[in-house]
Amino acid sequence: MSVTEHCVTSAPHLSSPATKLRRGEFWVFTGSETSRCASYVHWEAPAALTGQLPVVLVHGGGGQSIDWTTTPNGDPGWARLLVEAGHPVYLPDRPGHGRSPYRAGIHGDLLPAAGAADLQRLFAPTPGDDRYETHTGWPWARTPGTAQFDALTSSAQPLPRDIAVGHRLDGAMLAALLEVIGPAVVVTHSAGAPAGWIAAQRRPDLVASVVAVEPLGPPYRDLGRRGRLTYGVTAVPLDDRACAAATDPTRPPRLLGLTATPIAVVTADASGRYDDDLATVGFLRAAGARVDHLVLADLGVPGHGHGVIFENGHDRVLSIIRNWLTASPSRPTSADKGLS
Repeated sequence: MSVTEHCVTSAPHLSSPATKLRRGEFWVFTGSETSRCASYVHWEAPAALTGQLPVVLVHGGGGQSIDWTTTPNGDPGWARLLVEAGHPVYLPDRPGHGRSPYRAGIHGDLLPAAGAADLQRLFAPTPGDDRYETHTGWPWARTPGTAQFDALTSSAQPLPRDIAVGHRLDGAMLAALLEVIGPAVVVTHSAGAPAGWIAAQRRPDLVASVVAVEPLGPPYRDLGRRGRLTYGVTAVPLDDRACAAATDPTRPPRLLGLTATPIAVVTADASGRYDDDLATVGFLRAAGARVDHLVLADLGVPGHGHGVIFENGHDRVLSIIRNWLTASPSRPTSADKGLS
């Protein structure tokens, strides 16, 4: 029986353009034999390799790697755009998220997935919220039962209650992934940022640059029942100082790994997170890191919220980041041609 007999005209495989890619998937394992943590990684690369650095995209809290592949409106996400620009792209599901299986003995207790009201506050503020009028990057409806909002909320899932456990597992996963693929640019979003800080501090030889989009912060933030950013931008130690010194906001650490790594912090103007990001930039600079603060409104791209990676105009934001990567003196990696 043929498709035409059923008059099917809207199936995605009928309208999507044909592409020629390399792609695959594998598992990254961390931990001991008795507490083995498995993390799923999907990857894509151009059919003709360009020599450009791989990019690892680390999703935020309660999300999953598909946050990077397609926007709520169905447009190609940053992962697809980066592959089209010549980069191999690696998409890990953070431990206990997405296709990375949850194990109570490894990940601990979970908090419930964010509900519609929580996601509205975070990604799609409604009338009456001070951010609503300026948040033009989300031009679609902001209520349950509408296509784009439902697409946004459908990927939300529970996340580990103990943030220190999550950060330890995230950092180990990312470092292990980089050991498999070699030097790469690490791009993080929101609560995925600590994985980038930890990996760059532990394996600066494998992190060419870090781009933190609206990172979890500000430093030393109290996260209520989930814990606290005890060590500044993470809930686990970044250096080997005694705990009293490492957790003292008046005594910033000297983080040699991050000092060696070009860093950009990206801030949207309609998320309400400017002050938090500014504090994160200050912490990193006090630790010796080279940090550029990319404030999108100052760069001619206003109107974005915390979901800037998948909002309308996300491609313009990615162009700003790629321009920064081109201009930034990334760590030497091998015979790669670099970023363009």
